[in-house]
Amino acid sequence: MTGNIVTERAARLATQETSKDGITMHFQARYALHLLVAGAAALIAVAAAEAEEGVWTFENLPSKVLQTKYGFATPSTSLTALRLSAVRFGGASAAFVSSDGLLLTNHHVALSCVQKLSTAGEDLVRNGFFARTLAAERPCPATEIKHLDSTQDVTATVRSAVRSTDSAVANAERNAAIAVLEKECKQKTGFRCEVVTLYRGGAYHLYRYRVWTDVRLVFAPESRVAFFGGDADNFVYPRFDLDFALARVYEDGKPVKSPHYLRWATTGVKEGDLVFAAGHPYSTDRLVTVSQLEFDRDTRYPLMIASAKRQIQALQEFGARSPEAVRRAAERLFGTENWVKAMRGEYKALQDPSLRAAKAKDESLLRKSFVATPDRVDPWAAIEGATRKEGDQIRAAWVVGYGYGTLFDTAGTIVELANESTLSEAERLAAYRPSAIPRLMLRVAADEPIYKDLEIARLTSYWQEALDILGNDDPFVKRVLGDKTPLDAATAVIDGTRMNELQERKRMLDGGLAGIAASTDPLIMLARDVYPLRRRLAKLHEVEVETPTLRAGDELERMRYELFGTDAYPDATGSLRLSYGIVRGYDADGILTPWQTNFWGLLGRSAAFGAQPPFDLPPRWSERQRNLDLSTPLNFVSTLDIIGGNSGSPVVNRNGELVGLVFDGNLEGLGGRFVFRLYGRQGPRHRGR
Repeated sequence: MTGNIVTERAARLATQETSKDGITMHFQARYALHLLVAGAAALIAVAAAEAEEGVWTFENLPSKVLQTKYGFATPSTSLTALRLSAVRFGGASAAFVSSDGLLLTNHHVALSCVQKLSTAGEDLVRNGFFARTLAAERPCPATEIKHLDSTQDVTATVRSAVRSTDSAVANAERNAAIAVLEKECKQKTGFRCEVVTLYRGGAYHLYRYRVWTDVRLVFAPESRVAFFGGDADNFVYPRFDLDFALARVYEDGKPVKSPHYLRWATTGVKEGDLVFAAGHPYSTDRLVTVSQLEFDRDTRYPLMIASAKRQIQALQEFGARSPEAVRRAAERLFGTENWVKAMRGEYKALQDPSLRAAKAKDESLLRKSFVATPDRVDPWAAIEGATRKEGDQIRAAWVVGYGYGTLFDTAGTIVELANESTLSEAERLAAYRPSAIPRLMLRVAADEPIYKDLEIARLTSYWQEALDILGNDDPFVKRVLGDKTPLDAATAVIDGTRMNELQERKRMLDGGLAGIAASTDPLIMLARDVYPLRRRLAKLHEVEVETPTLRAGDELERMRYELFGTDAYPDATGSLRLSYGIVRGYDADGILTPWQTNFWGLLGRSAAFGAQPPFDLPPRWSERQRNLDLSTPLNFVSTLDIIGGNSGSPVVNRNGELVGLVFDGNLEGLGGRFVFRLYGRQGPRHRGR
């Protein structure tokens, strides 16, 4: 596995002497540093070694294995403390590390906040940020923190509600049942309640969350040390990144009281130690069928990779205009490059014959337990049929929309919120069920900088892609382009819109359907016309792909349960999970990698590349080398089973003491999305992005 550690001494260097505008700002405030008092704080990049498999729900831990192999008994007070301290930070992970709402996460998880708080005159991404007082902490736009309070198995309720054999009716029945469960839960508890689908339709659990949206940035190091090595070193080990940040949760204008928080270990980890990570892995595909893997290999991944490469080219060309353009595009470029690198690794795994062989072996075991009857649908045939339907839809579904994360996307969300909110829960698109509305509203009403020149560049790329894939005669292409080129069409609507103004977005939200219908804003008018096209495709996917796949997943899970009982874990779903592993170096094609790296390695790698980007360091890091014990551990490697969404996951020792922070994986591990042990003893193929 690969790993990355920030020890207590390393963190102090970063936080105690953060230089900004020529002023050395010491980490004087007690509220800010009492979390970094001793021991080794680790930033861990998980890679391939002898990993321990599983992203386990806390309700179903691998107790037998933990007891027999490691002498670790469950239930455990240390794991309970870990669960109660862990939170979801946007689409990733974090943990409380003080009693007054302080959160520890990755720099790249907090990067969206740091980018939105930056300006041309104050580049917090490049130069870092430190709030010396509570008053200096800066609100992060559109940031949501979710803390899991409790869960409840509602599988029987959802199953009993879905009675029809017609896919469209069954989809409506399931949506309505889930909406009722979530609504009743919210009314009883006041929490945000979400039904989570587990085992690909085999189980449904109701999750109750406390949610905060007042989140403020406390500390972020300079990007050159947080993401040292840039994309070249991404998913690579040995690694030398100080990828952490601090934020604070507020409630009613005051730091929230967080009685459950992690304490720092008094000593750092050593090779061979057992460690645990709690986080929110976004998704895995380990329970998919062979036909689904083949569809990913032949259709889905080539389409996604080609699309992401287009976006990278557009962002790079935009950045070439000026240093300010580079700053504006930085976060988008980072995220897209990371996405492409991850997908390429996953695509390589999909092309490996041993992956298909492993999945076929698993599938054959289940097939032997299947007994066909006249009233029992073959789940593999059902999934294969649904996959063929998806193949018919995927190209149009990929490009018919608003352009991910664009201003047009915001306009589309406003239009869809107004329309979908008037429908019953059974009729709505799943993305607009009541529990999802607050998060969508938060994003639309975020007070953040919007750069029209960047919006034009990104929308041009999306519309050129749609033109290339669908052709001139497609209804979507005709509507968004008319008789213009993608660049001219994008320029016209972005120049003419006021959706970049917060008050105008709020006005449109408040105006509902009547306001949407009366609007003459070019982006709203365009979204208004695109919405029926996009909705038709989304509903088609729900009915023809999702519903039969979920039903088949239910059948497959019943068979798995008969074979394995509770020894199996569900695919990742973005919900809270536990992973466990061992701190250990590994053999990468005959090259031994150490279990940890240190500051000697950081400075040496920078020097080896002549301190040229992306291997340059902020000036103060070079100027203050003499203040450092260069043997201080920086990153370490473990066999934790992680994937995207685990970024920011706290890592604790067997006593529940904080020793690390998940932030990355390695190239060898990327196939872990599909199967755990693809390369024998080299273990998990997981990334922490």
